[in-house]
Amino acid sequence: MASNVTTIYRARTERIQTESRFRTNNQIIMLFGAVVFTLVVIGLGATISASSTVGINWEYGQYHFFFRQLLGVLLGTVVLLVTSRVPYQLYRRFAVYLFVGALALLFLVLLVGVEVGGSSRWLRFGPLGFEPSELAKFAVIVLMASLISRGRGVFDDLKSYTSVVLLVLGSVGFLLIQQPDFGTTVLIVICAFVVLWVGGAPLSYMAGSTAVAAGLAILLAVIAPYRLDRLRGFLDPWGDAADTGYQLIQSWVALGTGGLWGVGPGNSRARWFYLPNAHTDFIFAIIGEEIGLVGGLFVITLFVVLVVLGWMVARRAPDHFGQMLAAGITAWLGFQGLINVGGVLGWMPITGITLPFISYGVSSLVVNMGALGVLLNGARQGRSPVGVRK
Repeated sequence: MASNVTTIYRARTERIQTESRFRTNNQIIMLFGAVVFTLVVIGLGATISASSTVGINWEYGQYHFFFRQLLGVLLGTVVLLVTSRVPYQLYRRFAVYLFVGALALLFLVLLVGVEVGGSSRWLRFGPLGFEPSELAKFAVIVLMASLISRGRGVFDDLKSYTSVVLLVLGSVGFLLIQQPDFGTTVLIVICAFVVLWVGGAPLSYMAGSTAVAAGLAILLAVIAPYRLDRLRGFLDPWGDAADTGYQLIQSWVALGTGGLWGVGPGNSRARWFYLPNAHTDFIFAIIGEEIGLVGGLFVITLFVVLVVLGWMVARRAPDHFGQMLAAGITAWLGFQGLINVGGVLGWMPITGITLPFISYGVSSLVVNMGALGVLLNGARQGRSPVGVRK
């Protein structure tokens, strides 16, 4: 009799725990959807305003970039729905192929890439363009998480650790620097280090590799003239206000003009060719000008919520690969947003990195939404929270 009561109690407890976990997982998914939907809508509104003058000037039409971005939203939604249904464990099986494919595309960019703004980052397929560096972000995260989760001795000794880091990050970084795309290189290194940390890398190894990466970043920043100009523009924008500091100063002017509540949607002055790259890298300045400090803080809050939700997915992942994958994707979206906003505000050097889900860019939007779908799949499989670092 006692054993039957115990069995019934355990079954009831397990059912309650399962129902509670299911409700929590659904809540995370719904919050993710609400946050990203809001970011995308804000991005579409900002794109209409920021890109209209460029479209007219290039004789594409006032709404050319808006309709292309809307196409990106539709394609991205389809990709998100697909990736949210694909078990994320499947990516571990194809991690090497995904990484090699990304390397091949990055190499192809050097041969036949389309140059935009002084950098060859695009592959053109008829009217469509694709930026392979977007795929490279995901490929590096998946490969690093796969190697660590399979227990291939990545952390057995310093030699094994160094070999993996150099092989993965060195190959991708070398190809990206040739484009050149320093900002994406830095972002990928940050994401890889987050995966390593969550994967349990010894802190002594990480401290050493972080110091080396920082040294290389400084070296690369000062040996290339255009990167050195960006650094000078960051450190002393008023020293050359008509050239290296011009973009940052115009960004400050736009943000200052917006004040607390903004000048109103569609009323930006900066978009009239005062602020370069207003619809891409500096769209946050247009948001701050049109909907003010309140609107800018709202966008930042949405990204904070996105990062918190991503971290919850990582903590609740049912396996170590899922923890690292979710943490890596969260770091990708979070740090990319931080680097972009930091550049617009003058807190960091300008890198050319766009604002996820908001800046104009079809390929980046589609890949970002696909990555979000992977997070949603992880949320579906979530269990009770566990630590993400062993």
